[in-house]
Amino acid sequence: MDLYFLDDNFSIIDGPIDTFTSIVWCERYFEIGTFTLHFPREVLNRVMNATYVSTSPAEGEIKCGRIDYIIADDDVDCEMGGRLLESLLSDRVIRGKGVFTGDVASITEFVVTDNLRDCGITMGTSDSVSGYASLAYEYNCISDWLYSVLKPFGASFSVKLDPESREPVFRVINGKNRTVDGPRDEGIQPAIFSSSFGNISSIRLESDSSRMKNYIFVEGKDGTVVTVDKSDGGHIREMYYHAGDIAAGSFATAELYKEALVCRGESVLRNFNAGLSLSAECDGDALPRYGVDYFLGDICDVADEALGMSFDMRLTGVDTVCENGVKTVFPLFGEEIRYIDRLKSQL
Repeated sequence: MDLYFLDDNFSIIDGPIDTFTSIVWCERYFEIGTFTLHFPREVLNRVMNATYVSTSPAEGEIKCGRIDYIIADDDVDCEMGGRLLESLLSDRVIRGKGVFTGDVASITEFVVTDNLRDCGITMGTSDSVSGYASLAYEYNCISDWLYSVLKPFGASFSVKLDPESREPVFRVINGKNRTVDGPRDEGIQPAIFSSSFGNISSIRLESDSSRMKNYIFVEGKDGTVVTVDKSDGGHIREMYYHAGDIAAGSFATAELYKEALVCRGESVLRNFNAGLSLSAECDGDALPRYGVDYFLGDICDVADEALGMSFDMRLTGVDTVCENGVKTVFPLFGEEIRYIDRLKSQL
């Protein structure tokens, strides 16, 4: 893997460089990804003035991150690390405060377009997202707000470096269903991960339902309370949420007001599902190939014959490790329990 080092305008100032010890790209669907690079000390003077590091377009979709830190110690490799380009939207806040009610995809694209303020990002073609919501904002960090409002609909966003224009491009992304039983339109082919196929090893399962909720009381600004029941007739686990940002005066009728409260309750409950995640290890050349046959956010078939379990799970994270010329891919399906805990603590 060749690396290129870029300036503030994403122009190449050095590269290709392949004399690095290791690099780890940690891509995430529901949060900003990171990278960590180790390289010999003699390379330090070539990269000290860089702002970004990227892979080569010849290797497929460009991975690119903004450099946050460099550590250089005596007699050891230097370390460089940072966050991927979605972090550019952590530099901007949504001006003002209020509530957007309507189509989720239209709202999110409007918010981003209206608040870029010369941060260098251009708007690309987004995936479709079916959903209607009541979305509050109050000088929120754009990246945090986007993750929180898109996640309940299974969607997210990306900021990728265009290989021709050398500009970062924003898109709302919505992973495809690549399971065997999924739709076969648009030429979508299944992505199956199974120890019996030999394309995954050392699988790890985590499950946590300790904080799962399925019934919510939502109170609006004037004290109106609505309920949302997602228990399907099973054991009820209740919670309460105060939607003080949703006021009756913002809606033409009482029915629309209550509908907005119900919509908010459904969004909150989606963040309190039982947590389940599977992580595995893949050879970098094993099929299916990440970035070619499946992508971040896709829903895939994952099976472990030793556990006697099979799942349809969303790819929410990928760690790509290049070390000593060997590439290994570590896909993560479902939700990392640590991420669920952090998300719920913020609600």
